Amino acid sequence: MHRGSKPAVVRRNGIELDTGDVPYLLDPARTVEGAVNVISHAHSDHLPRGGRETRVVSTDKTIELASHRTGRRFTGISAPGVSLLGAGHIPGSAMALIEDGKRVLYTGDFCTRRKLYLEPAKPVRTDILITEATYGRPEYVFPDAVELSGVIRDWVSDAVSSSIPVFFVVYPLGKAQEIETVLRGLPLFADEDVQAHNRLVFGGCDDWIGSIQEAKDAGSVFICSSRRSLAAVPGAIRRRLLFATVSGWAVAPGFKNAGGFDEAFPLSDHCDYNDLIDFVRKCNPSHVYTVHGFTESLAASIADELGIEAEPLKRHASGRKRGQRRIDTYP
Repeated sequence: MHRGSKPAVVRRNGIELDTGDVPYLLDPARTVEGAVNVISHAHSDHLPRGGRETRVVSTDKTIELASHRTGRRFTGISAPGVSLLGAGHIPGSAMALIEDGKRVLYTGDFCTRRKLYLEPAKPVRTDILITEATYGRPEYVFPDAVELSGVIRDWVSDAVSSSIPVFFVVYPLGKAQEIETVLRGLPLFADEDVQAHNRLVFGGCDDWIGSIQEAKDAGSVFICSSRRSLAAVPGAIRRRLLFATVSGWAVAPGFKNAGGFDEAFPLSDHCDYNDLIDFVRKCNPSHVYTVHGFTESLAASIADELGIEAEPLKRHASGRKRGQRRIDTYP
C-alpha cells in the first residue's frame, strides 16, 4: 500500500484498504506495524501467521481464540472509524465497517440465518461492500437452520436409542460447538482438540461434554476434529459406528459418499447464495468486491440481478490491478 495515494482496495496481504492516510489490513497473513490490522474471526485461513505487530482490531473472543490457535499473544485495540458488527459465523466473528471518507463494509465469513447459538449478521448501508463468496452460486441454497437442527437431533436420537454410536467429524471451532448445542442432552464426548475449543467458547461451562475415553455405552455421540480420534474410542463401541458431518457442501450430490459418511447434513456457518444476494441488496452499495469462493459467479449475479457494479477481488503481487477504480470515484 502507498500511504500517499488515494483510496484503493487490493488483495495481497489479506485485503488491503489504502485511504491515503491510514492503511487497513483486513485478515492479513502478516500483521504490519503502522497499519490498522483487523482480524474478522479465528479460523486458520483468516489468522495472521507472521508479522511482529500483535495489536489488532478484533472482538475479545477472537483475540482469545486467535492467541490459542497461533501461539501468539494478541492484544485487542480500537481504531478511529472502525466498527465491529456481529458476523454470525462462529463465536467472536465480526464484520468490519470502516468509515474514512467512504463507508466500506468487509464481511469476512458471515451468516445471516438464525441459528441456535449465534445471532445472525445484519446488513448495514455502505458505499463499498467486500463480501465473501464461498457459496456464491445458485445451486448452493440451504434448508432452514433451525428445522435442519431438528432433523439432525432426530437422526442422532434414533441411533442412540438403538445403541448405535455416532461419530461426527467437524471443525473444532464453530461447527463443533454448533452441533454440540443442537445435540445437548444426549451423551456427548469430544476429542482433545474440540475440548480445548469448547473451554474457550463456552467459558469453561462445558461439563456436559465428556472426553472420548469416558464413553461407556454404545449409544454415545462423538464430536471430533479428525477421524484419527477414532483410535481413542473404546474398542467395544468402535465396532458399529455411524459417521456423520455437517457442511454446506453437503448440498452437492456425491459429497456424502465421497467423504465416506453415513450421513452429511447441510448445516453451514456461511451464507448460502440467496442470503448473499439478499444481503447485498439490503446493504445497497455502489460497488461490490467478491472474495473467497465462487467470486466470478457471485459478481456476475450481483450485476445481473441487482444492477450493482461488482467484481472479483483477485490476488496479485503488488500495486493496484490494471484498470481498477479508486474508492473515491464511486458514487
